[in-house]
Amino acid sequence: MKLQLSNLASNPEPIASARTADPAAILAFDRPAIEFRGVSKSYETITALDNVSFRIARGQVVALVGPNGAGKSTCVEIIMGLRAADSGSVVVGNDNVTRGDRGYIARLGVQLQETRFFPNLTGREYLDFFAALYDHSIDRRVLIDQLDLGAFVNQRMGKMSGGQRQRIALALAIINDPEIVILDEPTVGLDPIARREFWSIIKRLHADGNRTLLFSTHYMEEAAAIASHVLMLAAGTVIASGRVDDVVGQARDGGATNLDDAYNVLVGQTLAASHEGAVS
Repeated sequence: MKLQLSNLASNPEPIASARTADPAAILAFDRPAIEFRGVSKSYETITALDNVSFRIARGQVVALVGPNGAGKSTCVEIIMGLRAADSGSVVVGNDNVTRGDRGYIARLGVQLQETRFFPNLTGREYLDFFAALYDHSIDRRVLIDQLDLGAFVNQRMGKMSGGQRQRIALALAIINDPEIVILDEPTVGLDPIARREFWSIIKRLHADGNRTLLFSTHYMEEAAAIASHVLMLAAGTVIASGRVDDVVGQARDGGATNLDDAYNVLVGQTLAASHEGAVS
């Protein structure tokens, strides 16, 4: 399966999807891409998620934000099928994850915060290996061209910069032409130029609207620049969700004028209330 993609450096056309529309797919589009219903998850005495509910519509770009320990990684791991919820239900596409459905995995692409590569393998060898894992994959030549990997794809992974390794990791995450892409803090550790280059690629990845993107980040500037919607967690609960402007509006009484302000206000209030409850 090949994608006809334009050059990212010179053409504003988005990275297109190889999937063709059919009536069933059109009808299914109204269903959420990801839905949590009353999901809770604990690790011994620590509550990671406490009755969490949210819906992510197909085609949305959603920033998952919150402090360390908020439950972001647990949400991602449950979506990936790596952890089971203690209660509640999780639906991804048409599959009920909590019932053990796993058909969606082939339509899911994931880039973790840190991808540990074998240092002596090249980027091209990784692309070839991952492509062989799927019945259908994007032509590697197309990925190399459109993600601008040509200058370093034949280098050994141990010789690449952090930004170059992240671009290879992104290529591996989308090599199966996924419907849903999850990026777990993909720009951590990158310098500002590399981060902006990565943002540009992510925007083009979604520009045709055929993919749903969920990415976690600690950079509110990044969330505001890329996401259409924000899902904010703190203390294992959803404390705000909606369009960026709507989330900012929820903290307007606290003086918020941008997403960074809103984060500080809403997370601060939640953690203060959580601390008071623990003390009492």
